Amino acid sequence: MDTLYVIQNQNGHYLSKQKEWVDGSDRRVLYRSAHKDEVINQIFELSSKDIGLRATRLDCEADEQGNPIVRVSDIPLPGVDDTDSDSDEQTADASEAAAESDTAKNDAELETDAPQPHLSTESSDGFNH
Repeated sequence: MDTLYVIQNQNGHYLSKQKEWVDGSDRRVLYRSAHKDEVINQIFELSSKDIGLRATRLDCEADEQGNPIVRVSDIPLPGVDDTDSDSDEQTADASEAAAESDTAKNDAELETDAPQPHLSTESSDGFNH
């Protein structure tokens, strides 16, 4: 079997071909290379964009289809929640409605014909500063 190199971050997640972090459950989407230098260059590029990233090169075997054999991460991916998706949609709808209400209120305030306060640039000594 061939050796492949993948990129793993400090949370045990793997870089995908789409440059996103995944848990490794779908090995077909994992970024992989047969060349160490390509992986090292990719880690350098990722680290320069995210200084908090602690990525490492992981050597692994390939299965019959050529996919890397990796252990699925136990740590959940950021932004992935196991709770009911309906409650998330309701929260998003409520947030959108509140934002629209605030925008409408701000627009109404801007459309008033009331004179706007004027700040004088003249100081007490009679000169403009």
